[in-house]
Amino acid sequence: MATTKNDPNEIRASDIVFDCPFCQKNLAIDCRGAGLTITCPDCDNRIQVPIPEGMEVGDIDRTDEDQEVRIIHMREVLATSQNRIVELETELEDQEQRRDALEKLRAENAVRFDVISREVEVIQRALVRIAEVLESAAESARKSAAGPAA
Repeated sequence: MATTKNDPNEIRASDIVFDCPFCQKNLAIDCRGAGLTITCPDCDNRIQVPIPEGMEVGDIDRTDEDQEVRIIHMREVLATSQNRIVELETELEDQEQRRDALEKLRAENAVRFDVISREVEVIQRALVRIAEVLESAAESARKSAAGPAA
């Protein structure tokens, strides 16, 4: 369906489009309504028109020159934000590389721990065997010291 310039239901690029928080009806209002409290036409609840991100209520009645300055400022903020994104992506990449290196070390240490655990088990078995041999030798020594049975 084609809309005309005077069609009251036509949504313009400058309109604020939002949902009623009570009934979820989709609403649209001229950007000059930002921050106003209105009544939802469906549920009759009072709702505040959201202020779009990056916009302030004072922006509505500014002159064209003020708007151009604001656009220039927003572009500067955007450029700064984009630079920060690049910095954060670089930092993320560095952290991922560090995580990968630490994971590799953890895996290597797990292998070493397994080897050491097996070696400790071998040593423990040897110590048990040594204790058994010493106990047997001590028993033989006691029998020898007691002399022959009469």
